[in-house]
Amino acid sequence: MTCTGPDLPDWANFNGAQQARPVRPLAILALKHLGPGEGRTAVELGSGAGIEAGHLARNGWQVHSYDSDRSVSAAMTSLGIRLPVRHTTIALEQLADLPPCDLILACFSLPFLGPAEFHRLWDVVRRRLNSTGLLAVDLFGHRDDWAKGHGTFLTRLQVDGLFEGLEVISLVEEEQDGLAFSGPKHWHTYQVIARKP
Repeated sequence: MTCTGPDLPDWANFNGAQQARPVRPLAILALKHLGPGEGRTAVELGSGAGIEAGHLARNGWQVHSYDSDRSVSAAMTSLGIRLPVRHTTIALEQLADLPPCDLILACFSLPFLGPAEFHRLWDVVRRRLNSTGLLAVDLFGHRDDWAKGHGTFLTRLQVDGLFEGLEVISLVEEEQDGLAFSGPKHWHTYQVIARKP
């Protein structure tokens, strides 16, 4: 698991170093449950360099991607010329709405929002997910090393509350020592895939 730190995020350097990495497991797992997009709409919150957005688009999805890092704008524009990806450079906490969609993917992006911004955007996410749509997210737990800084860090009970009323298909809680982009780190994460009934 690699990511930058929440206190002084250097998203440009982080995203620049991601060009050769594989598609994140969460995106692969989401498509195992949904299959090809066949023109359906997906939203990616925190697109970074566009690796997951490209993967979704190559599998038939119309992708709306959002990221605050201006350094990836040119790459995302280029991706959008070749594939059905529409990118918007915006801080996630500034998102007031999203298009209705059948998949919302957020790989390690939402936890970098403060609690008020997180819960406001979470309400938008739940509202804009179509019936039977899939929500696939990585979240940080309260025992994560970064829990001392800015962001949203959740207990298992809080995670369960976020998904109340949704059908939880998969919830994996992991706690381990490893590396982040900024160096050694203790990780506490939740990977959740849920369906809107």
